[in-house]
Amino acid sequence: MTMHRLQQVFATAEGEQQFEDQLHTLFAVSDFAAAEKLLAAELETMDSPVAALCRELGPETCEVTGFEDLLDSLDGLEGEPVSTLVIVAANMVDLAFEKGKTHDPFLSAMIYTDEGYAFSSTPAADLIAECHGEEGPAWAGKEEDFELYLEIDGFGPLNTALLFHKQRHFFRDDAPDQAPLRYVEYVLGCWWRALRCQQAIAAAFERDLSGAGLRAVVSLEDMRPEFVSVIQEGKAAQAVERRPVFEAPSLVPDDFIQRKEVVEEQEVSGSDLRRKISENADNEGEVSQPRGFFARLFGRGTKRDKAA
Repeated sequence: MTMHRLQQVFATAEGEQQFEDQLHTLFAVSDFAAAEKLLAAELETMDSPVAALCRELGPETCEVTGFEDLLDSLDGLEGEPVSTLVIVAANMVDLAFEKGKTHDPFLSAMIYTDEGYAFSSTPAADLIAECHGEEGPAWAGKEEDFELYLEIDGFGPLNTALLFHKQRHFFRDDAPDQAPLRYVEYVLGCWWRALRCQQAIAAAFERDLSGAGLRAVVSLEDMRPEFVSVIQEGKAAQAVERRPVFEAPSLVPDDFIQRKEVVEEQEVSGSDLRRKISENADNEGEVSQPRGFFARLFGRGTKRDKAA
């Protein structure tokens, strides 16, 4: 089998980082068309199962629903008008006993007015910066008492393949001259999923909420790569380049679904992994609570809880 060019590029951590930096830069300026062109060129020359799934996952096969009747529902709310939605896409289901089934990502959403935070007058970059504060964003706990159910369809085959992928890590301890093709396909597949997910949410937002003057803060959590974007009138105004190193709070309320998260870990070295295994053995019996990108975002209680 002919070696894919990215196998040589990914042979070093620096090469892989340079490739991903290109994509982070394009996502940061919301140039998703250019990101798609870059990824599609690499996938087109790759003969692998995940690459085939990516090629099958076109924009017409991805759909987000749940916004259709939102404006009519918001008209009946008392108080300040809703200005912003906060949406997270994640894999929330404990899949330890779910092999053999197809799994789409999970969407969670909450709505906000400008009463507790001036969303409408805050630049997109500042909204993103708020998400990285150690205490969580200033709007945490100020969401409205309103249930919004969103569904995302079409991602099942690719998402499932990535969740159960056998080579999500590549250890370079022995300075290999090429990366395994399976690792390269995993990286490309994750970026393709992130791209299509962002595009699907933006398309639904534009289709059903265009002209309403609403904004959406959108994050991909526990799905490599993790990033935040701000959507207004169907266009991502800005996206953060990469997640911070520190562990920060999760967008999803702790009591929303009482199941374990499936965390797609970022690459670690062989020595790091061996150290973690040793630490886990030393701490056997202790219960740990994993924290995601936005673990405290909804952790301060809603306005209704505070009033109770």
